[in-house]
Amino acid sequence: MQGVPQTGLSPAPNNLYLSQKSSPWKTIFSMLTSVMILFFFVQIFVVVVFGFVDGDMDGDLGPMDPLLVIFGTLCSTPFLLFFLLLRKPKLAHIVRLDSSSNGSNAHYITPGTLIQSPTPTILQHHLIHNTAPLEMPSVKQLWLIFITGTIISSICMLPLLVMGINSLTILLFLIIALPAWIIGFSTPVFAWWSTSNEYFGLSTTRRQGEWMLIAGMLSTLPALLINSLISPIIINLLGLSVTNEYSLGYGMILFLSAPIGEEISKALAVLFLARFIDSPKRGFQIGFSVGLGFALLENMIYILSSILNGEGAAISFVFTAVLRAIGSIPGHATWTAISGYAIGKYVINKRWHIRSLGVFDKSKTQKESQWILFDGKSGQPIISSKTQKLPRLPKWLSAGQEKMVRITSNPIKAVAIAIICHAIWNGSLWTVGVLLKDTSVIIQFLVNLLLIVVLIVLLWFVLRRLIPFALLENTHQQQ
Repeated sequence: MQGVPQTGLSPAPNNLYLSQKSSPWKTIFSMLTSVMILFFFVQIFVVVVFGFVDGDMDGDLGPMDPLLVIFGTLCSTPFLLFFLLLRKPKLAHIVRLDSSSNGSNAHYITPGTLIQSPTPTILQHHLIHNTAPLEMPSVKQLWLIFITGTIISSICMLPLLVMGINSLTILLFLIIALPAWIIGFSTPVFAWWSTSNEYFGLSTTRRQGEWMLIAGMLSTLPALLINSLISPIIINLLGLSVTNEYSLGYGMILFLSAPIGEEISKALAVLFLARFIDSPKRGFQIGFSVGLGFALLENMIYILSSILNGEGAAISFVFTAVLRAIGSIPGHATWTAISGYAIGKYVINKRWHIRSLGVFDKSKTQKESQWILFDGKSGQPIISSKTQKLPRLPKWLSAGQEKMVRITSNPIKAVAIAIICHAIWNGSLWTVGVLLKDTSVIIQFLVNLLLIVVLIVLLWFVLRRLIPFALLENTHQQQ
């Protein structure tokens, strides 16, 4: 290699495409790994903050507990490092040789790497982000897995309810508990994520899509600190109790603290992803996905609690999994999508204003790689980064343009609307619980079930009218 000059890196040409093999389940497994890591990180890191602010965890300020801080830090750090390792950028080193009489037969590109060719060539090599498109299994596949898994899981848990606790029922429970938990908390979220990817008509890279969901997961950390640490301290200072689920203090956590803390945390997560926003409807998509990411981590706790409900696990698991799949999960997505659309509108207007001053130069931003996706079996191309996707909204997802509801372009108003919607959902359930606390269990169950059905119907009524406004092109021309 002595005497051969080293060829430096050069920018990739505009007509360079990377060939990517279709692998729709790869994203699912990647997100399952991430959510497991972040679940433990968030739960443990909260202990660190408690150690600084409320070491005895009694809902009052102080004392500080250094041992709690050290323990939480040591236990949470490996999960954080593992997460950062998994999320490091994936780069592709592209080497191209072009025949030329003015070229050379040997090219030295990196220490220890010499490329030789039988004829004179000119070598160029580039380092670019190896970005594949966001691929998801079909919506039908994911809902089928959820329904089948929920039914099979409940059947395996049913002997625990009918026969009580014995060696056989415990064995069946232990066999099915982990798969039931994974299917119950993840597949409905992934089904909604696949819905947005399939019907919203927005070309999205896998890197972008995964960061949308991850940002939602990470937003659970400040929300959890607000709900479990800051709000209880404030409420205790007001002389109210948060230990009794029927008390006003406990209710304030549900209909004030949770909506305010969670919606602001999710809105900040959308703002964190502002570099991905290229239109208001992209903001809507990001908000929708951030809400799903938040629900994914939250769902882990609810589904786990329902499975660990003793002999009644079969009933509580099905009840919790189904109602959250068609209620709370799309609810989180819808509320944050409202905020996301307004934030998207704000970001676009602000960006064009800065660009008009000569400050923002899009050509200097980091370029993503261009790609062509091909079928692994046939070898035929499926879609490319240049393919234009158009929204194709089915009737169950859209009420049509004539019934669409306009979304505010003011981010503060949008977040306030999201908070109010969230507060109505939580507050109505808590209020009914308080009013019926002295009635029979059957009456409480039936009334709560009826209220949940009403809330879900209202949610769907709103969601089907928001989506066409946010996604259909001609709505933007009317603004």
